[in-house]
Amino acid sequence: MAKQTTTQAKKETQSPVQQMAGTEVSFFIPNTEELGQLDSLEDKFSLTMKYKTADDWARSIDQEIRCFFMGMKEIPNDKEELVNCGVFVTKTECFIAGGKTLVDAVRQLPTKSPISITYRGKKANKTVDGSTMIFDVKTLG
Repeated sequence: MAKQTTTQAKKETQSPVQQMAGTEVSFFIPNTEELGQLDSLEDKFSLTMKYKTADDWARSIDQEIRCFFMGMKEIPNDKEELVNCGVFVTKTECFIAGGKTLVDAVRQLPTKSPISITYRGKKANKTVDGSTMIFDVKTLG
């Protein structure tokens, strides 16, 4: 087996950013006219992923939300347990939701499936304390 050089060994232990050190990077800066228009532009789409809570759903009861289902993601809950959540994108935002009935409805859909979600409220559980959030989920086409 060939002997590694000190430079090769050092490079393998460095982070990707450290490995890029000294590398030339090029990018384009918007022109002065484009930069001047920034203050007058309106917000169009939030790239910040938000977790939609039960309170958020309650504020939109019986209102249809049209979105794309973008797959599943595990996120930690307040007890630091991993919970399966659906990832969704509307015309104006990205959000994650972990309601069991919603997740069960979408988990088998292909990525980028267009769907409609309508939150219908909570229903008391018969066998355990608490309640279940009820969603109408439809595929669009």
